[in-house]
This record gives sequence, structure tokens and C-alpha cells, in this order.
Amino acid sequence: MSPALAIALTFVAATLLGVPIAIGLGLAALVGLLSAGLPIEYLAQNAFSAIDSFTLIAIPMFILAGALMERGRLTHSLIALSRAFVGNSPGGLATVTVIACALFAAITGSGPATTAAIGSIMIPAMMKDGYGRSFSAGLAASSGGLGVVIPPSIPMIIYGITAEASITGLFVAGVVPGLLLALSLYLTSKVICRRRGYGSQTASDAPEGGIRAAIWEAKWALLAPVIVLGGIYSGVFTVTEASVACVLYAVIVGVFINRALDFPGFLDSLVKTAKIAGTVLIILSTGLVFGRILALHQIPQEVSGFLTANVTSPAMLIILITLLLVFIGMWMETITQIVILTPLLLPAAVAADLHPLQFGVMFVIACEIGFQTPPLGVNLFVAGEIASAKLEEVSKGALPFVVTQIIVLLLVGFFPAISLWLPSLFGYVNLQ
Repeated sequence: MSPALAIALTFVAATLLGVPIAIGLGLAALVGLLSAGLPIEYLAQNAFSAIDSFTLIAIPMFILAGALMERGRLTHSLIALSRAFVGNSPGGLATVTVIACALFAAITGSGPATTAAIGSIMIPAMMKDGYGRSFSAGLAASSGGLGVVIPPSIPMIIYGITAEASITGLFVAGVVPGLLLALSLYLTSKVICRRRGYGSQTASDAPEGGIRAAIWEAKWALLAPVIVLGGIYSGVFTVTEASVACVLYAVIVGVFINRALDFPGFLDSLVKTAKIAGTVLIILSTGLVFGRILALHQIPQEVSGFLTANVTSPAMLIILITLLLVFIGMWMETITQIVILTPLLLPAAVAADLHPLQFGVMFVIACEIGFQTPPLGVNLFVAGEIASAKLEEVSKGALPFVVTQIIVLLLVGFFPAISLWLPSLFGYVNLQ
């Protein structure tokens, strides 16, 4: 039996038996290790070295920053600001949801966190104002996905580590596609709201004093992405340093300015962060070892060679890679698919003339779509819990937004300038 087949069968068998993904990856890596005649110590050494990275500190720090900002009531001021911009327009609360998620995404970098923070306020408000339950939950689930595309983004950090690509470059590359996704959600929600007559009653409690007053009230929330992203892009911070600065900022604002973050809230944020970050690091350690074992057996080169030999058209190869990413995103957790598929598909993507940064943005958008598609769409479960809706009901509401986001994903694949123009201005890419 070939090493590639043995590795594949081990991973598939472990998955079917219900073995946790991280353990399944480790078992498959062990089989590949033994096939190569390497000592077992190689597995432990590489698992340790995989997460012995200064950059990885950014993951738990950004998760913690998002949790602290939610407990520190920065979310409420962002929603009030969005309502002030929207006014009494039809479908106003739907627009507020999209704008608030886009703003909160520039702080947290997490899809489920964005869905929970914004959705917990906006889903009940939309339903109370006459929006359908399915639409309200589906929109919140879809808009929450912006948290993984608009930088800072935890999946982008994972991809950058796995692909050995510039994480700052990925952040810059994700800005325009992230805004394009937000625009597509806004336009789709507008069309649906006009057809169904949603949101014509009230745009609800926009703050007194208009937009200026709302901006002033939200100044501390708006300053967070300015500090984080401005520091990264200007070279003042590394990504890791920016994540720590974001945590300190969240604590200062939550405790001393908003006076909403107390000690129990701080402890609760730490516990949530530990649970999420612990899972991510375990998967990442075994996943990166798995990737190294694949490279040792030259399996990525074989997959790339098979795809390029059988799909001669670069356009068809881009479409095939896009559909594959979206399909796998429906069935596999985000971190897992990044660490498994990046070493397999990146050579094929480069062969299709996709820049590694461009492919990274495509991959993250596909992950974002996976957050809102069954059966494993995490955002669907979060939004459904808030709306007291079944998975099928939330999935139906999210479907129109999934279609428009797939269109954006294809645009990013076929028009490199969408994701690479901004990085070229910062010197990360040469488009000539």
C-alpha cells in the first residue's frame, strides 16, 4: 500500500469512527511517519515546534479582545452608530446588522463571536419590527462571517502560518474583498426587504443628536480598529503585538471608561478564550505535522500534478478549486480545512496563476461561506439559538446571501486586482 493511500485511509477511518479531528490528524501523521521510516520522536518534536511560534500568540489574544469588548459594551455603541447612518430607510435594521457586523469584524477576527455579539441584539430587534425569523437569523449568520474576512482575521493568521505567507500582507489583501462582501450582503438584504416589505415601520431608537452624536458615543469602539490595523499597516506593531495592544485597550475601555467590565466578566472571557484557543492549538499542532508528512511523501506535488494534468484551463482550475473549497467548508471545521488543504491545494492554485495571498483570501472567504452552510455552519447554530429557530429555517434565510458571496469569491479568483491591488501599494505584491 502506498504511503498516500495509507495516510488517507487512516484519516478517513478515524473520522468515521468519531475520533476527534486533532487526534485523527495525529494518527494519520504517525502512519506517514512510520511509512517513511522515521522515528516516532519526530512527531512530538514537530508538534511542539509547530506551535512554538511568536505569531501564534495573536490567536488567543484576538479571541480574548473580542470577548472583553463584548462584555465591555462596545458592541452597543457600534449598533447605535449604524442605526444613525441608516435612519428610517426600508430594511433599516437589516442594514444596521450588516454595518455593525462589518465594524465589529474589524475588532474580533472571529465569525461566531461577531454573530453572537451583534446577533444577540439585532435578531430580536428585527423580529420585533416585523422581519421574518428565517431572514433575521440568516442575515445575522451571514453577516457574522465578515469577522473572518475583514482584518484582523484568525483564519488568515492560520493560513499565513501554514502557507508561510505574510500575515500582514494577507490582512491588507482582505480589506477590499471584505468590503465587497459587506456590500453584497447589504444589496441582497435590500432587495429581499423591498420585496417582502420588511422594516418599513421604524428604524428604531437611533440615538438623539444624529450621526455626530452617534460617532461621539462610539468613538472608543471605532478607535480600536484604527489602533490595531493602523499600527500593523504602519509598521508600529507586528500582528502579535497588535493583538496584545487590542486586549489592553479592551480592558481599559471596558473597566475605566464604559465601567461595564467587572471581574466575573473578565474571568468568563478568559475561560471562553482558553476553550477556543486550546482547541485551535491542538488542531494546529497535529495539522502542521500532518502537512509536513504530506510534503515528505510529496503528496501535495502529486495532487497538484493530477489537477494541472487533467484540468488544462486555468479558468476551469480556479472554478474547480473554488467549488472544492466551498463544498469542503460545508463539512469541515475552518482551522482543520486550512491546515489540511493549504499544502495540498496551494501548489495547484499557484499553477493556475493565483498568487498565494490571493488564494489565501479566496480560502478565507470559502471558510466564511462554510460558517453559514449546513451541516456544520457554526454561525447557523449561533443565530438559530438566538432566534429560537431550527437549522433548516436559518439555512433557508442564509441561502440568498450564500449565493451572492460565492459570486464575490469567484470575482476574487478571476480578478486578482481585487485582492492584490492594495497589497501592491504597500509593497507586498508586484503586479507588473
